[in-house]
Amino acid sequence: MTKILKNTILIILVISTYLFAKTDVIILSDNVGTEIDVHENRFYRIFPEEKDLISAQILKIDREQYRLMIVKEIAGERKRVRRYLTRNELDDLKMHVDEQPEFTKSQKIAMYEGMDFLRAEKILNEIPKPQYVVIGHSDDRKLNGTLFKFEERLIYIQTATAIERVSLDKLHRLSYRPVISDLDHLRPYTYFLTGITGLLTARIYNSQRPSTYNEYGIPRNDLDAYRQILGTVLGLIFSSEVFDAISTLLTPTETIILSEAEYDKENY
Repeated sequence: MTKILKNTILIILVISTYLFAKTDVIILSDNVGTEIDVHENRFYRIFPEEKDLISAQILKIDREQYRLMIVKEIAGERKRVRRYLTRNELDDLKMHVDEQPEFTKSQKIAMYEGMDFLRAEKILNEIPKPQYVVIGHSDDRKLNGTLFKFEERLIYIQTATAIERVSLDKLHRLSYRPVISDLDHLRPYTYFLTGITGLLTARIYNSQRPSTYNEYGIPRNDLDAYRQILGTVLGLIFSSEVFDAISTLLTPTETIILSEAEYDKENY
């Protein structure tokens, strides 16, 4: 047998021994078992820094070192990520989990009731539009305006000066109205109010301007009347927007958290 063949067989034996050797799976706690799933990880916060975790398993390498095998969903695909733990880190995790209560079905339901970020797209698709909202996003800014569209994970907000587009991935909070109150009985009063406001604004504008005379020295009162009519019409044009704003402001708001980082900040 040649030396090359002997070396090849030896390498194959070493690889086979490595591949088929029994691996000890570590049970972190009786509360979680041999495999930690996404629900247990969220409840016990075992690996809070591991985002998009699906499951995790701890394997023993030797007495002082352990391998953590994590399955994650990254860009729509499941991928395995490998981490390493020392004995002290493992002991700390065991203590952390053992000190907490057993993860029951009722606790699972209660936990997910507060995790609006998991159903953010569904909420944004279902809320009444257009409506006035207040959002907080990752630039530590608040943005106020009318939410009129949510499409391809982008929300479109009409502010006083422009249309802003904000990615759902950057949203932290959203204050909105789950329903808009039916206040149609106020609509005629709104039209009257905006019309009168336009008329009064035009009259104030007329009073601030010097009188205009025609070529015969007669005051141009028709210009004053034109401005008053124009002001009234402009007031009526904006009456629908004013009514929508009043209906929105008179409806109670609800604030939801739309990012896991913000949820962690609020609860831990």
